[in-house]
Amino acid sequence: MLYALLFVAVVLASVLSALFGLAGGTMILAVLTWSVGIKNAVPLHSVVQFVGNVARIGVYYKMIEWKIVRYFIMLTLPWAYLGGLCVDFFAEKWLELAVGVFILITLAIPKPKFKNGLRYEVFTLLGFLGSFLGMLVAVSGPFIASFFVLNNITKERMVATKSVCQGITQIVKLLVFVTVVRFSFAQYSLLLVLLGLAAVIGSLIGRYLIEKISEKTYNTLNNSLLGIIALGMVIGALMKF
Repeated sequence: MLYALLFVAVVLASVLSALFGLAGGTMILAVLTWSVGIKNAVPLHSVVQFVGNVARIGVYYKMIEWKIVRYFIMLTLPWAYLGGLCVDFFAEKWLELAVGVFILITLAIPKPKFKNGLRYEVFTLLGFLGSFLGMLVAVSGPFIASFFVLNNITKERMVATKSVCQGITQIVKLLVFVTVVRFSFAQYSLLLVLLGLAAVIGSLIGRYLIEKISEKTYNTLNNSLLGIIALGMVIGALMKF
């Protein structure tokens, strides 16, 4: 029964991820934390998210902005490694609060008009910050998404490119979990196979639905969803004090 509930939850979460490139990861982390505890949930979340990102890369492949990806990956590995080493030295509540406040600020301030999108160097900065924070607060997708909101690309290209960037951070995180944290994934192999299948199904459904939404409506929904997640991070962090 528990596995069935987790399967349905991951399908729904993956639909959201395939539509907006965010929110799904937060939902998956929440249900995994509820079922297996936070220490086990974070590495398992990375596996499920990696499978989901691979599925989204497959269905959006022709729309990926590879130049953004090349800049993004430059510093991901060393900073994820550093994040793994620092996992016991940073209070998660402070990091969640900082990330949540940052996202709310990016949504609230007037958006500058970048005709050709953000400078590519910004995505190098985003890569190392996203990978570092991802080791410490697990869900770095909303932080990454707050930068993509400023970029001048279509909804499909945004989700496609974010999926590659987030998939890379998940690969790096998994390497750190195996080599530095030494987490044992084998004991959860059946659960991971089941949730990986759910992530693929949800990604296919989301890819179909995104074509039915106009760019204007999509941007409104995307910003609203990002704001709700950020506000939830802030409130959740404050409740831990």
